[in-house]
Amino acid sequence: MGEIQIKRYNNRKLYDTVNRCYVTLEDIAGYIANGDAVRVVDHESGQDLTTMTLAQVIVDQERRLGGLIPRALLTRLIRIGEARLEDLGESMQAFLAPQEFVNRHIRLRLERLKARGALSEEEFEQWLISLLDPDIANPVEVSHETALSLPEKHGAEIEHLWRELEALERAVDALARSPKA
Repeated sequence: MGEIQIKRYNNRKLYDTVNRCYVTLEDIAGYIANGDAVRVVDHESGQDLTTMTLAQVIVDQERRLGGLIPRALLTRLIRIGEARLEDLGESMQAFLAPQEFVNRHIRLRLERLKARGALSEEEFEQWLISLLDPDIANPVEVSHETALSLPEKHGAEIEHLWRELEALERAVDALARSPKA
């Protein structure tokens, strides 16, 4: 498991400088699956083409295998547009660990309500107990590799969780707008 440097030529051929042979996008996918780091550079300019090539690997695998990336992830990535990198990270975290994301945002909103005096400490604790998933104590970091390994069958489940998150956000917003009893 080391770094394999691949040179991309003008004719779009890819040359593995470690194993000294031409490779395909499928070969690159195999390297990554085996745990190797891959770096792709333009033969003439030395420009790093790794991200673009890995995107091509994903497209190639999607074309051959289908269902590699859930539509929900692709939709979210497109909607992000030119958002800041941390926004992308937050969106990826929400996609990969949706319950932790929901819990974190519920807690944040309830803390804001408490800070504004809309909730007492007791009400705050009651809402936390009622709304948070007790099995999720701390958010977990999920790697990009884990994201790519999610099977398509989770796409519907994740879309369902997004709808639940949006409903919870509306409920918390409504609570914030309602006069304190």
